[in-house]
Amino acid sequence: MSYGKYFIKGQKVFIKRIFTDEERTALDTITGYAMRSQPMQLDLALPYGCDAADSYPFEPGMKFELLTDHKGMGLRLVASFLEKISGQDIRLQFEGNLEFISRRIYHRVDVNAWVGVQRNTGNLAGMRNLWEDHQAQIKAGISAAKFTEFVKNLINLAGGGLRLPLKAPVALSELVLVYLSLGDKKGIVCALTEVVWVGKLQDDEQQMAGLRFLNILEDDQGRIDLVVKSLLERLGQEK
Repeated sequence: MSYGKYFIKGQKVFIKRIFTDEERTALDTITGYAMRSQPMQLDLALPYGCDAADSYPFEPGMKFELLTDHKGMGLRLVASFLEKISGQDIRLQFEGNLEFISRRIYHRVDVNAWVGVQRNTGNLAGMRNLWEDHQAQIKAGISAAKFTEFVKNLINLAGGGLRLPLKAPVALSELVLVYLSLGDKKGIVCALTEVVWVGKLQDDEQQMAGLRFLNILEDDQGRIDLVVKSLLERLGQEK
């Protein structure tokens, strides 16, 4: 069966690394844009600069779950890595069966929270390494104040990401390290995020930005889900 027909040029595709149960401890995703599709292959451009493909640890046969939208429905398909076409482009081989799915809808809540960020500190590889180092240090007991300045902000929080004001200018696909205090007495959450939408410039020279989690410990993502659910229940909004 030809799966390439479900991908048109420029279509956004979320690429989620598939781990074995023993390996799986963290979410590991990136974004790609369809450039060329064949019956069983897909070429994707990565939006993180001219060296993006070289900045991710791709290996032949590495498995990914592809998530995208097609005519208003969610689409999921497994693919394996074939090759780098350029410093920014990769080629994947479709595997398994295509599924049409209902996208997971994360519950969201507005909350005042202490948040720190780091921006413009490197390419995809550098930011991934920084995330691994900082989240490991935080889990080992190092104060996150070593890495960032915390500011109390009204954010919109969900298990998949958050909405947060950032100092302008903010660019689509910009990589941002986020340090988040959930108030659950279990430590600071450190996550690597990607800007997926940008709001208008505000009078205070900030722009509201939608951030999607690319790298986050699954335990931390679970903590966020629990905190959001608890706040919604307290507000009488949980369904």
